[in-house]
Amino acid sequence: MSKAAAAGAVVGMFVVGAGMMTLLGSVLGTYAEAASLALVGVGLFAGSSMLGTGKETVPAAGIPKEA
Repeated sequence: MSKAAAAGAVVGMFVVGAGMMTLLGSVLGTYAEAASLALVGVGLFAGSSMLGTGKETVPAAGIPKEA
């Protein structure tokens, strides 16, 4: 994943969170901030899962043995 894509995903999720906080403010009152942060967290996790290219593996020969 490139740095630009990661930065775009983060900015996008915070924009979504700000919008949700605006919409939820009238419905949830004092809990709007917690709800929007939860939505941002879920969005960041989902975006990271979608943008991730897979697990990086280390070859067995490249791992040093401990004494």
